[in-house]
Amino acid sequence: MVWNGVHFNLNTIIPWPIVLLWTLLYFALLAWAWRPKEGGPFGNFKTIDFVYIALVAALLIVYNFFISPLIPKVGAVTTYFYYPIIGETFLVMLAAALVGKPGSAGLTMVIYTLLSDIIHYGFGGEPFWFIYEVTAYAAIIDLWLIYRGRYYMMPFQGVFSKSTDPGVGEGSSVDAEELEEGLKSAKALFIVDALLGGITISAAYPVWYRGFWATFVEGYTYTPSFWAITSVASIGAGVVLGLIVAPFIYYIKRVLS
Repeated sequence: MVWNGVHFNLNTIIPWPIVLLWTLLYFALLAWAWRPKEGGPFGNFKTIDFVYIALVAALLIVYNFFISPLIPKVGAVTTYFYYPIIGETFLVMLAAALVGKPGSAGLTMVIYTLLSDIIHYGFGGEPFWFIYEVTAYAAIIDLWLIYRGRYYMMPFQGVFSKSTDPGVGEGSSVDAEELEEGLKSAKALFIVDALLGGITISAAYPVWYRGFWATFVEGYTYTPSFWAITSVASIGAGVVLGLIVAPFIYYIKRVLS
């Protein structure tokens, strides 16, 4: 049975229950992160956050459809180390860093997928390509943002400490203790930020597309050995690419923050 270009072929390398559980886990944790806080739903996104997300999504379109095709590619190399993806790695991680809220990477990929469907691909295979783009390229970054928040891609970590208001006397019934947030050096977390982002985006295509979505949606099949080798190679490539783009993202975030 084929519907809207979807073959529903479940003879995939990655079993479909794993993909389903991963998708449900991502959206469940994202819903928890977006629970109303201080009267503001959806993780307290602001107008400037949506501006950053839309801008990066537009830049992704420009890069993937107009710049990346111009980059010289060596087939024997790009099969295992697809270096042109450094542009997408930089842009998706930049969106997550500038917004600093869970869901920012996912929203970027949703807008990018919508625009790419309109101008190039068409809507065949939907809504599954939306799910693929979000869960493969953005989910791990979004879940890491639940912990890192606005300090993502910064060599710092927020530390809360108690401070006493000197204007309140000891006999007052008002609690004079308040929490103040300070900065603590966290270079190791900065490296983890870079590694998670780089590996997530670099490994998305070989791991998730070849392992499940290419077969499920389009009916393409790959051998498990080819899938495993290219997946491992892409993880190593992601380490390199993540560390390369990290200082540039930190500089841009420091300038714009």
